[in-house]
Amino acid sequence: MHYQSLSNVHIVCTPLPHGNATMVDARNTPGPTLPISTLPISWYGTLAHLENMPQDTGTVCLELDSDDLCVKHRLRMKLRSARNSFPAMKAVVISKPNQDSHYDLLIDEGISVILTQSTNSTLSASLRRPTPAGWPCRNVQWGLWEVARANPKQRLFAREFFKSFLHKRPHVGTLRILDTRSKTGTYDHKKFMKATRCLQNLISKKMTTVIGLDQLPNFISKSSSRERPASILKAA
Repeated sequence: MHYQSLSNVHIVCTPLPHGNATMVDARNTPGPTLPISTLPISWYGTLAHLENMPQDTGTVCLELDSDDLCVKHRLRMKLRSARNSFPAMKAVVISKPNQDSHYDLLIDEGISVILTQSTNSTLSASLRRPTPAGWPCRNVQWGLWEVARANPKQRLFAREFFKSFLHKRPHVGTLRILDTRSKTGTYDHKKFMKATRCLQNLISKKMTTVIGLDQLPNFISKSSSRERPASILKAA
């Protein structure tokens, strides 16, 4: 399976700031070309935090801890409560998923993407659901993707882009997950603004595409279906 039509893709994930006023400030801050609110930011937080956020927050992800994964009923109730507040929610954050991460339950409750610290290399992904080479994600089950956090240097991203251009090679695209949390795991406005402004500059130069975390499965499916043979990821 080839993915030579894929572009360079960035996904920006950031913790929900405390208080609606802070959220409004973050979303309405002007960027170098457009307001930050025009970027598909993926905001994540605990259930209590999500329930205090306005309905127009955008893409939200429920942050789960190890205790949530221990009790199936507790996990189901948390997911349902979060989706009552944000019916379109399709992503969760689980720092360390394990063999008992209740993938079936997540899918049943409408979750299609898990943001994690790193994909578990000891668990092999199905060859029937291929992943673009080098992308920090894997299809753990039909309808469910696991994506690893990363904080790459932009100069490395640009170097690979121009290297393929100079050597006239097809650029197969890259995926970078930018988590702008602070060292303590909280919202970091300075880090958030630096990342979003950098991405807006790259967008203006047509060097990247920015999508929401919950858009990743459809993005891969649509991109791969343009290749031959047709991808079976449409069903994933």
